[in-house]
Parts: sequence; C-alpha cells; structure tokens
Amino acid sequence: MQKNIATGMISTGDAVDIQSGKIAPVGNPDPKPLLARGLTRIQDAAKSLAVNLADAGKQVRTMVKDKVPGADQVVKAWDNVLDATSHYTTLGMKRLTGLAHGMDPEDRYIMGFASGHLQSAQDIAIDQRKRGILQNLKSPHLGEHVLQDAKRLGMIEPCKPVHRGTVLNVVGLEAILKNAKGQLLALPVTPDFKFKAGDNLVMKDRGDGFYSGKRQLVERGVER
Repeated sequence: MQKNIATGMISTGDAVDIQSGKIAPVGNPDPKPLLARGLTRIQDAAKSLAVNLADAGKQVRTMVKDKVPGADQVVKAWDNVLDATSHYTTLGMKRLTGLAHGMDPEDRYIMGFASGHLQSAQDIAIDQRKRGILQNLKSPHLGEHVLQDAKRLGMIEPCKPVHRGTVLNVVGLEAILKNAKGQLLALPVTPDFKFKAGDNLVMKDRGDGFYSGKRQLVERGVER
C-alpha cells in the first residue's frame, strides 16, 4: 500500500512537472489524466491502509488480552509500524501541499482531497497507537515501554495538587491512574507506595515532589 502511495505520488509529481513545463510530455500532452490516475492511486491505497491498520491493531490487542506467547514483542514491532506509518503519511501530505502551489483551483481541490485520505490513514494509525497504549499500560511487562510513548503523544495530564482515580499500574516510581473523565495521570511516588492496580485513590502532593495515596470509596460511579 505504501508502494502504491509512492507510485501515485510520482505520477502526481510528473503531472505537475508537465503542466509547469519542467519536463516534456510523452504521448498525450495533457497532464490531467496522469494527475487523476496518480491521485486516485493515492486515495485508494490510503483507504486500504486505514482499514488494514484498524484490523491489524485489533488482532494485536487480542493477542495481548489472550496472553499469547511472544505478544510483547509483537506489540513493540506493531508500535514501530504505526510510528513509521504516521511519519510516512505526514511526508506525503507535505509533498502534496508543495505540489499544489501554482495549480489551478480544481486541481488544488482534488489534491487536497487525496491529502485528506492520507490524513485519515494517519488518524487511524495514531488512534491504534493510543488504543494499544491504554491497554498495555496495565501490563507488568509493557508498562514502562508504553508510558514513555503516552507522554510523547500527550496522553498524560499535568500534575495538580490533588487527583482522584483508579490505579492502572505502578511503573518504576510513577503511579499510573485513570480518573473519572478517562484522563491518564503519571504521579511520582516513593518506593514504599503500597497500592496496586484496581485501587481507587485520592492522591495528594506531599510537597516534596511525591504523591501519597488514600483509598476512596466509589459506589455506582460516584466518588465519595
């Protein structure tokens, strides 16, 4: 699929160069059909990419859930694929934006439409990355690996003096919590932090850079 996107990008670039006079046309001097073919190829490949990413991501998460042997390594490899896809689609969108300069409004529109398909594929890749992070933050083996990714992707909320939430995991000296709004927290704790996954806590800043926890009662989704 990425090969098809690349091929479509080449065709699109050739059509733009023919129109601008940078290269001489071969056969039909009208660059419009070449442009249309290139953009259609990009769109079709991007749509297929998005569908396959969503399907593969679901399979990887199922492997983790079912504790299939070797799932941890599959997760790390899959994360690399998603990161590479996000980077690749970003480059494609930038390339199309550059090619659109100086084109007529109709051509700019259809190039923007093709770029939108790349954006959709990128959105799927990022969504799959975040879904995997939410699942794997609970893992004793993958927690540290995905916590750094969660921070990089802006999934961790800033620390405040007081937080309430449910412990997902304790990674090193950070307690990973999910609050009632579904937001993720990574709060610094001391080595003697005694709580574990599933505990509902009120976490307070001790004033020394660490948080202390106290159990909170949760009934019917209402904090007390």
